[in-house]
Amino acid sequence: MNKNINKEMISSLIKKGLLQIFSANIINKIVQFTTIIFLTRIISKYEYGLFSYAQNTMNMAMLLEGLGVTAGILQYCSVEKEEKNKFGFFSYGIKIGFLINIVTSLGIMAWALWGPLATEGSRTFLFIMSFIPLLSITYGSIQAYLRSTLRNKDFSRLTVFNTVVYFIFTVGFSTIMGANGLILGMYLAYLATVMLGAYFIRKDIFLYKNTKIEGKDVKIKFLKYSIITVLSNAMSQILYLLDTQLIGTFTKDPITIANYKSATMIPFNLTFIPLSIIIFAYPYFAQNRNNKVWMKEKLSLLVKGLGVVNLIITVGGIVLAKPIFSILFPQYMDSIPCFRVLMVGYFISATFRIPYGNILASVGNVKANLINAIFSGVCNVVLDIILIIKYGSIGAAYATLIVFIISSIIHYIFVRRYMNSIDVTENS
Repeated sequence: MNKNINKEMISSLIKKGLLQIFSANIINKIVQFTTIIFLTRIISKYEYGLFSYAQNTMNMAMLLEGLGVTAGILQYCSVEKEEKNKFGFFSYGIKIGFLINIVTSLGIMAWALWGPLATEGSRTFLFIMSFIPLLSITYGSIQAYLRSTLRNKDFSRLTVFNTVVYFIFTVGFSTIMGANGLILGMYLAYLATVMLGAYFIRKDIFLYKNTKIEGKDVKIKFLKYSIITVLSNAMSQILYLLDTQLIGTFTKDPITIANYKSATMIPFNLTFIPLSIIIFAYPYFAQNRNNKVWMKEKLSLLVKGLGVVNLIITVGGIVLAKPIFSILFPQYMDSIPCFRVLMVGYFISATFRIPYGNILASVGNVKANLINAIFSGVCNVVLDIILIIKYGSIGAAYATLIVFIISSIIHYIFVRRYMNSIDVTENS
């Protein structure tokens, strides 16, 4: 009987698009790793360090990207039942996000011209990248809309297409133009992907182009949710970005930056595993947010399953670190100590922090995520400064690990509190 139930469950998940999402993300990561391997061989270590610092600076500026409208689109379109109204939230969100990112792009351009940078050689790269946020918010909004309307096949095709064209354009132009060609390739990849995304939702655009959100109260709630979510996400993303930024600030050495960047490549990119599951599961958790029985059962399965998979990956990564780097990043063998620490951080984040944080967002408890993010962010800044000054780049790795542990504990406390407070309703 249990075998039949499991078979039916697996079959149902496959039909709903889990297999497409997961396989697409596997393809994406394989292509992304291949891209990194090519780029680290095409571009000199020094120039790659300068580019990494410029890209990290841009990502810091994009922490409040579009005031979080992609999160608002995902949440409100997931909960909304009428297709017309779903598109209304998408249309409103992408307009607001694009306007905000125009300001962001101008700010990045101004910083590249006149702002202080730890590595002066990064200034030109940052200036050239300054208008990537406009394409990024458009792409992100389309992705969120496809997810929320359960078009998992189109979502998967779009993400795979983006990764493949990114590889083709960045590697191709880097071979000719170095890091400048890499940036040109980024622009072309985003542009091509946005055009394909618009093609996927062309029928919605044609049918619902005049749809608007009625009522200021709804718009305010949408923006409030988006802003609180982006603030939470911003503080979380700082955990990934601040290390590189402070290493550049304190060492002013592009080589050290490049080494640490290479150490983060595998652990940070492996988060596609929990994120693939969350991408699929998020709309369902949002729809069943008041069903304690359903929520507890599915969340328990999610964490246990991820725990087993992530433990195998983490142990394998730590044990096989030297052969992995000798094959993939032979110029970056100095990165192995940081890599091993960050692999432990991956296990903590991928098993607990990411799933719990996304579940809280899906049930609308974004304030809990914001509280956690602020506290974790402060801890991260303090630990980074103390440990980087004392131990260098490996101090940044230890700071990240400690903060992942703290953040996971706080997330768990809020999730448990939510589960104990909501009423039991029938499975939907």
